[in-house]
Amino acid sequence: MSRPAFSSSVLVLAAAAFLLAAGAQAQQTVDRSLASNKVALKKFVDATDKLSPNVRQHLSRGMQNYLRYANAVVNGTAPSTTNAAATSLSRPSKHRLLSDPGPGGTILVSDPALDPAAQGYTQSTTSSAWCGNAVVVGYEDTGAFFRTDPSVVFGVPNSLDGVSFSTNAGKNFTDLGFLTPGTFSANALLGDPAVTCSSPTHFQYASVLNTTTPDGLSPIIGPSISFSTDAGQTWSNPRQVVSLDGNTELADKPSLAVDPTNPHRMYLTYTHFSFQFCTNVEMVRSTDAGKTWSAPVSINSDCSNPHIVMDTGSNVVVSPGGKIYVVYESFPQPPVGSSFGNNAIYFARSLNEGASFSAPVKISDVVPGGDGIQLNGPIDANDFPQLAVDRTNRPSCGTVYIAWPDGRNHIVPDRNAPSGTYAYPDIFVAKSTNLGASFKVLGAVSPTPKDFRGIGRDQFLPAIAVDNDGEVAVCYYDRRNDRSNLRVDRYCSTSANQGKVWKDLQVSNLDWLPIPNLDPLIPGQRADISEYDGLTSEFLMHSDGFFGAFMIELSGKQHVVATKFQGAQPLPSAAIEDSDHVGRDPLFAGSCSSGSLPRASRGASNGSAFLRPDAFAFLRTGCLIRDHVTASL
Repeated sequence: MSRPAFSSSVLVLAAAAFLLAAGAQAQQTVDRSLASNKVALKKFVDATDKLSPNVRQHLSRGMQNYLRYANAVVNGTAPSTTNAAATSLSRPSKHRLLSDPGPGGTILVSDPALDPAAQGYTQSTTSSAWCGNAVVVGYEDTGAFFRTDPSVVFGVPNSLDGVSFSTNAGKNFTDLGFLTPGTFSANALLGDPAVTCSSPTHFQYASVLNTTTPDGLSPIIGPSISFSTDAGQTWSNPRQVVSLDGNTELADKPSLAVDPTNPHRMYLTYTHFSFQFCTNVEMVRSTDAGKTWSAPVSINSDCSNPHIVMDTGSNVVVSPGGKIYVVYESFPQPPVGSSFGNNAIYFARSLNEGASFSAPVKISDVVPGGDGIQLNGPIDANDFPQLAVDRTNRPSCGTVYIAWPDGRNHIVPDRNAPSGTYAYPDIFVAKSTNLGASFKVLGAVSPTPKDFRGIGRDQFLPAIAVDNDGEVAVCYYDRRNDRSNLRVDRYCSTSANQGKVWKDLQVSNLDWLPIPNLDPLIPGQRADISEYDGLTSEFLMHSDGFFGAFMIELSGKQHVVATKFQGAQPLPSAAIEDSDHVGRDPLFAGSCSSGSLPRASRGASNGSAFLRPDAFAFLRTGCLIRDHVTASL
């Protein structure tokens, strides 16, 4: 009777020894992977240290945050596993529907329950897509990093991208916790979200993926795309569509667009930095719904030493006739004694589905807001342009709009500023009624009122969209309600006559004070805020109105929230006229609501996996005819 017991004991000991050996071998594999990944990361950090101050200043927020973290890992100062904020977070076991309203009467997009009580994470820089009843919001979220790497050990795939989805047209959201970075240990998603949709079920999420060669020794970086076929509820592993050598190159600030005439055609622009003093705005395209991608096409290239001119901040849209429009900002090296140079907005277009582009045309010079580097706070806020096109079947079809912040109208002396002046930015809009052949700058959509009692107020980080009846909306952060120009509100301006007259709408009833962030991953003394916050209309043109996500900060904690609204009813076609003058209507209550928007009489789109290309053409036949007839301009 004792022999079976002895045999069982031997088997247990043997099994334990086997498991210990296997565990030791697995740990050795992890250690080797970690060591090789750190080699690649150090190469990447050493290479990016060669970037000029002008380039580093204008890198995207996601890239700057990742470089801070990468430097901390290389220097041994990354957050430790004993950090309470890190160890208290884990991957969410169950995603919950956010039924409570957001602060200030907004729609809650990110889930506060996923963040620890003691810390505030950076949750900002949003992009939204809306198809039928499905809405997806992508955003940068350092909490996502801790959810993918809860031990902060480095050497496991991690993500700085958050994602939330709605199945009721943006009334309520579910926060997934993070956008999956894949399974390769060196993968890191770096933010810069750009979200699009091509049907009520098919959504795309562009980001920047930093990874390594299979041996883990050399960094590889480039824009990536993740795909969802169930309206944003699950996502594929990221697919890197451009792979650059991280020893000598860098990719940043992707923008993504779907062709409304053929949803299998997609276009992605990004900035390609060469450490040999070149910056290129480039585009890749797919004709098979993202399965394969073309070689990059150059839109503009600036090569100088040491980075005298830098181009970045591209934004891409596709016209109702399939033409591709791209806008970006050019940043020259500031002259000696000045904190900023003669920045400018440039526009380029392709009439052959992205095979080539016209020479870029300057739309406008730009006076950077604040002291040329930061707004009051201090807040880092860029001047990147945003782009939209009218796809209706109204006479306004094909009109192109560009929005950006500009401080030219209100520059005052400031002895504390490096330049000696402070520029209070307004939101400017330019438009083209000839398919981008030329543009007219309309001016500020919401200039400082005559009865304003403060010294000035900042308006910054605009987003722009056109809905299915041709109404234009521009949303932005605004400090008009604080005479000290510190607290931040969210406003939108809408126009029913192509920018001749604008009406203002306050889309949250809460102003908030940006404070230096408490983020354990990227500590610093900055009042961190979004790099951009997208605005969208319903892509399939079945519903009226606009949807846009943005950030609100409360007690040092950032939250991604959203608004859904309709503006004034469109004027009759006969009342639409072109003018250099931008008129003003008084502030109005509008129709801001966290509920569903009424559907147009065409009815809701069905839940088919893909709309056929001819279905898109059928919906916009009148506009398509005009768009194609003038394609030779």
